[in-house]
Amino acid sequence: MAGDGFPINNYEKQWTQSTAYKKWLRKVRKTKKIKRSHTEDLCSVKGGICKGEIGIPRGLMPQFTLRRKPFSRKLLNDFRRYVKKRYGIKSRKIMKTAKELNPSQNEISRHRVEGLMEDNVIEKQEIPLLISKNGYIVDGHHRWAAFRLKAPKRPIEAVVIDAPIKDILGIAVDWGAEHHAF
Repeated sequence: MAGDGFPINNYEKQWTQSTAYKKWLRKVRKTKKIKRSHTEDLCSVKGGICKGEIGIPRGLMPQFTLRRKPFSRKLLNDFRRYVKKRYGIKSRKIMKTAKELNPSQNEISRHRVEGLMEDNVIEKQEIPLLISKNGYIVDGHHRWAAFRLKAPKRPIEAVVIDAPIKDILGIAVDWGAEHHAF
């Protein structure tokens, strides 16, 4: 079930005490996956590119990238500084292939991915993906899916936060990262 394995009231992980985190976790646990057709949602295909996802609905995933790209990079850098200053968790830029990464959300819009491929996101990647130390995507699922489908072995710029995915998601919620619907 989505929400399993997330830390709760762990005094070593301060974000687990926040009201925002507790509310978000309740939503994750209550939310049922909406059945969408494979023509709409790339995660609806069994054994497809979303194999290994941890079940977080897209609408509850933190968003660091917005249409105004310089603002997106600023949000990402602000989050990196916050994680380092508040929790002492380091981050670094690396290159990874799409095949080396796993999605954490359980919905990926086929239409959005096809639009990114038409816009040639492969050649003009402007904002790095945000990933956990265990290779799960925090932000950038649609860009990752475009690479996974079109150039799975081509390196993608990513920022790794040196913590497990479930910790990063909790910290992002406590920090106040936005969430957007499908």
